[in-house]
Amino acid sequence: MINLKNIVALAIATLVSSPLAAQINNDAQQNRTIWQGPAAASEMAIWQQRALFSSERHGLVLADKQQLNVMVPGQFEYLAVHGDTALTYDTQIDQVQGISLSFSNTQRLSLLPKRAFQVEWLCLQPRLADDNLYAWIGDDAGHSEQWLLSSGGEWQPQLVRSLAVSMGALKCAVDDNEQLFVLDNRQGVWRYPAAPHMADESELVSYLPDNQYSGLAFDNGNIVLMDESGQIFDIDGSQMAAPFKGREALESLYIAEKQLWAYSDDDDQFYQANWQLKTTPTSTMSERIKEIPTAVESDISDRAGDTMDDPAIWIHPTVPEKSRVLGTNKRWGLLSYSMQGEQLQAIAAGRVNNVDIRQQVLLGGEYRDIAVASNRDRNSLSIFNINEHGKLTQLAEQATTLTDIYGLCMYQPSEDELYVFANEKSGLVKQIALKWQDNHLKATEVREFSVPSQPEGCVADDLNKQLFLGEENVGIWAFNLDSRTTKLNGEMIIQAGGPLVADIEGISLYQANSETGYLVVSSQGNDSYLLYKSAAPYSYIGRFRIGVNGKQGMDGSAETDGLDVTAHSVGRGVWSQGMMVVQDGRNRMPDQNQNFKWVPWSEISQTLQLERKD
Repeated sequence: MINLKNIVALAIATLVSSPLAAQINNDAQQNRTIWQGPAAASEMAIWQQRALFSSERHGLVLADKQQLNVMVPGQFEYLAVHGDTALTYDTQIDQVQGISLSFSNTQRLSLLPKRAFQVEWLCLQPRLADDNLYAWIGDDAGHSEQWLLSSGGEWQPQLVRSLAVSMGALKCAVDDNEQLFVLDNRQGVWRYPAAPHMADESELVSYLPDNQYSGLAFDNGNIVLMDESGQIFDIDGSQMAAPFKGREALESLYIAEKQLWAYSDDDDQFYQANWQLKTTPTSTMSERIKEIPTAVESDISDRAGDTMDDPAIWIHPTVPEKSRVLGTNKRWGLLSYSMQGEQLQAIAAGRVNNVDIRQQVLLGGEYRDIAVASNRDRNSLSIFNINEHGKLTQLAEQATTLTDIYGLCMYQPSEDELYVFANEKSGLVKQIALKWQDNHLKATEVREFSVPSQPEGCVADDLNKQLFLGEENVGIWAFNLDSRTTKLNGEMIIQAGGPLVADIEGISLYQANSETGYLVVSSQGNDSYLLYKSAAPYSYIGRFRIGVNGKQGMDGSAETDGLDVTAHSVGRGVWSQGMMVVQDGRNRMPDQNQNFKWVPWSEISQTLQLERKD
């Protein structure tokens, strides 16, 4: 038995040892081994090819060379291990405890804050996409939370989001495709998207009503279930094996290296059995999309729900660091942010949806910076002057003949010409000229054209006189703006499918010169951003996501509506090549109202190796 006096005496020290109870193969036909682990130990994992136990009486205990070694004294329940990090639950203080594992210097890490629910299950989620370690914790009353535990190997727990899960949940596991699986005895096995940017969705993947399952694990991509009698089942509830026949009250299934382990609450012992999955893997790893961590995030919206929509970048004429980001709050008005994300100005213009900017336009004998937004309150154009410091002043609103105005972008073919392309959900697009008259811009419709179904995002290539327009569920159109015809005929240049997953939302143009340009597109259906060459044949370049920045405590972006990019410098160092800003439809770490996120273009260029592809 473990010497409890020594445990107390060496509470902060190295390892405490005692003889390990004999491993007894008491049933050769079952090829089964009994492990007499530490008392009150109900979960285990394998670390450094050794069995590691969580014990409510002794703490974290390692089986090593016929000895039980107390690595961390305590009262621990539940256990998950990845690399040299263990996660357990300290029942003495009711908090989740992280532990850095080492043969010579095992240490407690900082505790997760005390939760509003009693933790009754936990599992770890290492992510290759961002090299972060996450965890899921929950109870049997439908509560669960995702936590970022460490970023770049540095332990700094941060709440990512809360997620409602099934009632009666008792076990969890995360697969290589970032899907969280949760077992409950009432209905069966549920699946939830586990990537930190994903929607809060659920699917009952295996309906197993009133089941007696007590264990859930993965083996070679396959879900394996165990009931209290030790029988092993697949995801559909079909029996696969009975390696623990004759045992009762089995729980805490663990699989590694062609071995099964299970704990019997009936006799306080662990059982080990040989195991080899007879079926082929049922899941394959999906393509891993590269992630660029958020560099800056804006202040959040003043209200909950789907509020933020479309950003636009204004470049300061002399001090790039003083540039600004405009953003629409589609409930009530236009906002302006500093390059550090601080909200500087708000104008209650109405339900503005999309916004765009043109700078140094010769209007009324003066060079002016102008922003225009589509206003859904009155199917109109909200127009703003921007002074040399970035301050917005609203000009006279201009009516349109659209009946359900939606998307918008601007076009400046010469220094003294300015147009707006505004669209509506029917697919109709209007080209509208803006001319200076009586100290304001007067709107005059020039021509119209249409696409078959709902558009929104668009961007005009001023240098090459071309309009790119996204038809949300279909693809991207190109229109030649040099054409003098009353109605423009476009060409579908990029169809949805493959990497481009509808809805097709924000579209912008990164243009360092007339020869080099990239179309940047929001692929809302899979929370990614795609780059295409902006000249025929519009070659696909690559894609990426904006991901978690654990060190700065910022989440990534998801469900993006609008975006904007610029090739102009917005600061020093990494910001000298410009930037990209996107709307974040799911603002987390923790769950909050929507906002905007931005990253330096240099990071995009490096991630996608753009210099090699030019």
